[in-house]
Amino acid sequence: MLVGKRMTAPVVTIGPRDGLDTARQLLARHNFRHLPVTEGGRLVGIIAASDLRSAAAGDRAGGALVSDVMTTNLLTAAPETTIEQAAMLMVDNKISAVPVVNAEDEVIGILTATDILNVLLEVMGVGSGAARLEVAVPDHPGAMAPIVEVMGDLGVNIVSIVSPRAQDGMRVLIFRLATHDLEAVLTRVAHEGIEVLSAEEAAD
Repeated sequence: MLVGKRMTAPVVTIGPRDGLDTARQLLARHNFRHLPVTEGGRLVGIIAASDLRSAAAGDRAGGALVSDVMTTNLLTAAPETTIEQAAMLMVDNKISAVPVVNAEDEVIGILTATDILNVLLEVMGVGSGAARLEVAVPDHPGAMAPIVEVMGDLGVNIVSIVSPRAQDGMRVLIFRLATHDLEAVLTRVAHEGIEVLSAEEAAD
């Protein structure tokens, strides 16, 4: 999954010579927390709602310009950057948004922590109405095969599979399953000797 498919675009921008009141109005109007700052179509900074709060607290609001408080030491993503790479960039640098730029350094979108969370929810099948099954299996090749075989035998479609990092030789698998007969799945899984950690019926 690439940033270009999940970024917010077209992006609302502001100029460095615009006033802080203009920035506040744009953030409020669009319910944003970040605005890329552009000049001549190119990215020169980013201003966040937290920057505006700091400016107000420091009595810098009167007559101050975006250029006075914007961040210029920027981290950016490209549309072909993977979502995973962008998420690591944000986590490692403790930032909640990255402007997305093309080869000419023109802003074409913005990716925020909310966008990343939406991808996570989608990958985990949240909101799909599917049943949830969490199991633990040994961390070795082929350990998932019996579960997949069970689903195939029962005609259950696997909506999503998420697997956090293995610990102590075991791997947790979280399935979202398109079934309203979770009991049948649990019976077959138990017959295969697979440890069930939790189960949740499909939403009506």
